[in-house]
Amino acid sequence: LRGLKRQCLEGGIRVPYIVCWHGHTAPGSVSHHQLAFYDVMPTLCDIIGVKNYTKRYTRTQNDTFDGLSFAPTLTGKGVQPEHPHLYWEFHETDQIAVRQGDWKLLVIAGKPHLYNLANDVHEDHDVAALHPEKVKELVEIVLKEHTPSKNFKITLPQI
Repeated sequence: LRGLKRQCLEGGIRVPYIVCWHGHTAPGSVSHHQLAFYDVMPTLCDIIGVKNYTKRYTRTQNDTFDGLSFAPTLTGKGVQPEHPHLYWEFHETDQIAVRQGDWKLLVIAGKPHLYNLANDVHEDHDVAALHPEKVKELVEIVLKEHTPSKNFKITLPQI
């Protein structure tokens, strides 16, 4: 895959998650559930029975927990909640990404690129011009999710 760490290309953010949990996760099972690192804490809290982790571990008024437990995926029990989208931004490379199902918006220095990862996991074919409505929808997510910072500046896309 294209990209390096601290980039929003799939080579920088896609990581396989491998689990061996005897008696809980079926050997050889495969899941296509989309998760992010911020789902690990809710999952571990769920597994050990900590129900009030958001209240218990919130340190400031601006703290938020966006993660969802993926324990149902690990155990095959219960209903797995899904993220409406996943969001990344790296000020070091001036890149932002939003993943919504198979769609991925990649923003480099403010310029949006759109990929359908179902048939273009290598991100070779920018289809932004063919799907302006999807670009607009995903840019709106960027504008909603971004938190401005004087220390971590990034170029936002324009609608």
